[in-house]
Amino acid sequence: MDTVRELLGYLLGVAFCIGGLILCGIAWMGLQNEFGWQLALAGVVVSILVRVNFPLVVGLFLYAHNLWGWSQAESIAFAVPGLLLLLPSIATEVFSVLVGATQRR
Repeated sequence: MDTVRELLGYLLGVAFCIGGLILCGIAWMGLQNEFGWQLALAGVVVSILVRVNFPLVVGLFLYAHNLWGWSQAESIAFAVPGLLLLLPSIATEVFSVLVGATQRR
């Protein structure tokens, strides 16, 4: 039973990685179409190295809105899951600063 759970966990991890790479590619194309390949490269590198998803969220919105021709509401709905991944990291940073400030006193 444990080996089946482990296998499913590995498969789920691989699926998330593949999904993340696909979304990174879509965001790259959206940023590249709007700002050029230099800024698209900078946005993706910053997203990967600094772990800030905002450039990828903007790229996803731009791709859906400009290249797929979706309305603004649909494009925002497509990009929101990436923004939801950004919010926990912001909350973690804020709480760590608050907890660290109270421990120093």
